[in-house]
Amino acid sequence: MAKDGRTEKATPQRRKKARDEGTVARSQEVAVAASFAALVGTMAMMGPTAVRQTTGHFSEAFRTAGDVQALSAAGPRALQMVVVLAGPFLAMAVLAGLISGVVQVGFKINMKLAKPKLKNLSPKKGLEKLKPAVAGWELIRSVLKLGAVFLVVWPTISSWRVHLGTDRTLAGGLPRLTSAYGTIIMRAAALALLIAAADYAYQRWRTATQIKMSHTDIKREHKDSEGDPLIRAQRRRRASELSRNRMLRDVATADVLLVNPTHLCVALRYDPAEGAPRVIAKGADLVADKLKAVARRHGVPITADIPLARALFKQCKVGHHVPASLYEAVAVVLATAYRRSGRGPGSRLLQRSAA
Repeated sequence: MAKDGRTEKATPQRRKKARDEGTVARSQEVAVAASFAALVGTMAMMGPTAVRQTTGHFSEAFRTAGDVQALSAAGPRALQMVVVLAGPFLAMAVLAGLISGVVQVGFKINMKLAKPKLKNLSPKKGLEKLKPAVAGWELIRSVLKLGAVFLVVWPTISSWRVHLGTDRTLAGGLPRLTSAYGTIIMRAAALALLIAAADYAYQRWRTATQIKMSHTDIKREHKDSEGDPLIRAQRRRRASELSRNRMLRDVATADVLLVNPTHLCVALRYDPAEGAPRVIAKGADLVADKLKAVARRHGVPITADIPLARALFKQCKVGHHVPASLYEAVAVVLATAYRRSGRGPGSRLLQRSAA
């Protein structure tokens, strides 16, 4: 168990706050691996062309070594060749590194993080990097990287030295050097991907541990959210939408829709098993118009009774039975509706249940 009591996973609000503050899982090794992978891909596409052009340039330089004019022009041509050949490699490596950063943390510019903070210059910040967990992982990662360099470079260089001793010509040596360089890059890319995967997994675990919460933190966050006017407004809006959708669905089972006749409407349904009629929907203005449209579509009788509609709208909540003081008036309206529609009490509800 954590010493500070932070044993619970971070809530969505806590994760969002941590992200806004810059606390996200981010691995520099992923950018390195992506750059290596981009180099390998670029080499596969442009490597043969680069080797041919480089070999041709050096051959031409050696052939015209005694020509002063040709030698003076070789410098600018060599510089142009380096820019043309190396440019795509560097551009792809940089682009891959940038894309890997966006993939890890998303494309979001946080101006608060861009501002310099004096507290980051404090000795305490530097000492935090020397904590056993952080320093230990940095040491392991450095050793892994050094081991990777040795495993990749040394066998390839040893093999290249053997072949170089048997073929000292430019035409034979340069392709072998290029092949050795390509082998080093591809092996380094494979090892960089393994290191990046391990480091990214560690960074995710470390970030999740950093933003863990205690039971007290969760209770405080819940209390703060409940007191947030914006959260309360959003909750009320969702509840209102759910209630409106439910009323639009239930009005199809009403026995009668009372209107006043323009601004208010109240839908009533009588189930003999309940003993009293129930208000299943009510609304004003636009909601009333929608309820009336649904009622017409399903053949629900619409009756204009201004005093009764106003009384029911004011006194009854949706889902509640009508008050006893309005039984007689409601009974008259229901009887008229049954005669008009030719249906009995509860018939629409039974029809809806059967459907």
